[in-house]
Amino acid sequence: MINLIPKPQKAVELNKKNYFSTNTQLYGEFLDTINLFSHLIPKANEALENKLTFIKDKSIDSDGYKLTYSEGNIEIFCSDKGGALYGFMTLVQLAAGNEQFDAVEVCDKPEFRWRSFMLDCARQFWSVEHIKTTLDILASLKMNVFHWHLCDDQGWRVEIKKYPILTEKGTARRGSSKCPNQTIDPVKQYEDAPYGEGLYYTQDDVRDIVAYAAARNITVIPEIDVPGHASAILACMPELSCDGKEREVEPRFGILDNILCCAKPQVYEVLKNIFDELCELFPAPYFHIGGDEVVPTAWDNCDACQALMKEHNLKDHVELHGYFNNILIAHLKTRGKRAIGWNDMLNPALDNTAIGQFWTGERKLEEALDWVNNHGEVIISSQIYLYGDYPYSRLSLSNTYNFNCEYLGIERMDRVLGYEIPLWTEYVKDADKFGFQIHTRLLAVAETCWTKPILKNYDNFEYRLENMRPYFESRGMVIPPRKIYNGYSFEGAENMTFFERKEVGFRKNWFFDVDYEYNLFKDLTK
Repeated sequence: MINLIPKPQKAVELNKKNYFSTNTQLYGEFLDTINLFSHLIPKANEALENKLTFIKDKSIDSDGYKLTYSEGNIEIFCSDKGGALYGFMTLVQLAAGNEQFDAVEVCDKPEFRWRSFMLDCARQFWSVEHIKTTLDILASLKMNVFHWHLCDDQGWRVEIKKYPILTEKGTARRGSSKCPNQTIDPVKQYEDAPYGEGLYYTQDDVRDIVAYAAARNITVIPEIDVPGHASAILACMPELSCDGKEREVEPRFGILDNILCCAKPQVYEVLKNIFDELCELFPAPYFHIGGDEVVPTAWDNCDACQALMKEHNLKDHVELHGYFNNILIAHLKTRGKRAIGWNDMLNPALDNTAIGQFWTGERKLEEALDWVNNHGEVIISSQIYLYGDYPYSRLSLSNTYNFNCEYLGIERMDRVLGYEIPLWTEYVKDADKFGFQIHTRLLAVAETCWTKPILKNYDNFEYRLENMRPYFESRGMVIPPRKIYNGYSFEGAENMTFFERKEVGFRKNWFFDVDYEYNLFKDLTK
């Protein structure tokens, strides 16, 4: 068994031992990148001295590599620093901390060019150091995009020098919902536990994280989610709403109706100024504008929005939303950026240079399929397969691993950039639960992004995962017991169908106690 995650496209066991240790001398190209991870090379006691040479080969695809051996020495052929890094990470996994390992010749490249993780830093703030640790894990798993969700109803988390009020007032809320059931409680939808004051990323923090990621072949994509999920920005600038009323940074989680007005020129002026500042900080050619879960009640009751619709012959709020988005997309083009947005905003009138991010499970599937088959490109983040915050009883590791976007009915696979696993953090409040929810799923999604579907097999993946558990845990990753990640996290689950486990685990357990699986994990691993 070749213990590698993600599984390579081609790997051949050579029936001989080789050495990779601190007695291995590094030569060749791309050493600036490789030296960042020299701490992963096993320490030597009696390991033989040998060489690891990185050789530039322009015939190899971007991020691909070839790992070979010659007279006890090791060679990695690649065309760019991504291939060098990923070849090195394959070697690190093969060695697994040992001074010698079973030599495996590998010829490898990614199935998708977009291999991504999204972190919600609006609901819960995550430190710069925590993000860097996560970026190290992403790099080790050959993932190459970090999508940074920087604002939402519950907080604004990035410094904008032109509008300091956003971080002076927009970071703090007076409470937080405790569980999903509480958000629909008609009496009290949150707990009185103030959160977030002063918690935001300075522009120097952003530069630091972007540079740290770039050195690891990871592109950082910022998200400013508009026109919905706008409570935090409206708490600071109520004049940007349709009615101009005072609002607060929301303590409640869920879908709310605090949205920006489409008919006020100052809305576009403020957003363009915010985007301009962030475009200077994020060199990536992409910029995420959100666009999800827009409740149009305010637009329906806004005389100015209704007049705008009549003036531009917009038949409904969907087309009004498209009008709003196209203005932002056009502005981002002037800054050399392609806009990305959640699939809620997709419609035939949308500028087809935008990239849709499909998340809504079975809802809005028709619009998403129409977009990718007839208009533009997509990133797949299907809620019912790829979300990192759900309990394993609802979304087991096998469900995540076995997902294939072709199941959705996509005809133009050439327009699928890749996959992204989001972690929404309403109910993820500390680093241990962060790891519990996401680290094992990152392994599954990394393989789904990297490996051809025909080569994937869940039983084989789980076997490798368990064989490599000590290695991953030694790297600080949190791997739940099989009982939990397979969805058997409550009494009687083994005797239920998948749909019964999902109903009990999600609707009857997690909906009222978001930590029930996490607490079981802590009890089992004491």
